[in-house]
Amino acid sequence: MFRYLGLVFFLYASVVFSAHHDSTEHSSEMHIMNAWVKEPLPGVDATGAYLFIHNHGKHSDRLVGVSTEIASVSEIHEMSHENGVMKMRRLESGITLAPDQKVQLVPGGIHIMLFHLNKPIKAGEAYVLRLEFEESGLLDVPVIVKKNARSELHDHHEHNH
Repeated sequence: MFRYLGLVFFLYASVVFSAHHDSTEHSSEMHIMNAWVKEPLPGVDATGAYLFIHNHGKHSDRLVGVSTEIASVSEIHEMSHENGVMKMRRLESGITLAPDQKVQLVPGGIHIMLFHLNKPIKAGEAYVLRLEFEESGLLDVPVIVKKNARSELHDHHEHNH
């Protein structure tokens, strides 16, 4: 009987843990959550990718590059208001993350631009973004294509990873 209860508890704990971390990718120090790509408008061969990064490490690190099978060119960008005009610029030096720093890549802010899409992408499809960190190295992150511009954000401040 106790062996059976132990097995049930183990299976339950496994399901709960995997459900909690379903949209999270970990390197030794970087945690990536809620990664998604916006479905492009018809005839447009560029789109944006968005995600949440948390540096769990004891040292600063920097996201210096991005690549993916679905686009020929992937760049880190930032949107800003200048004299009442919205401007987008490439972040040549990437994104620096101090220890325990969290950065949310969102529409209208810091984000990843995917140019020259290699094929049409549709909502519901899944692909991989390869993130390159200066110290942590390469991290493959699954992304889902979404039709609307809303990411499924929720607070991760109370999670202990």
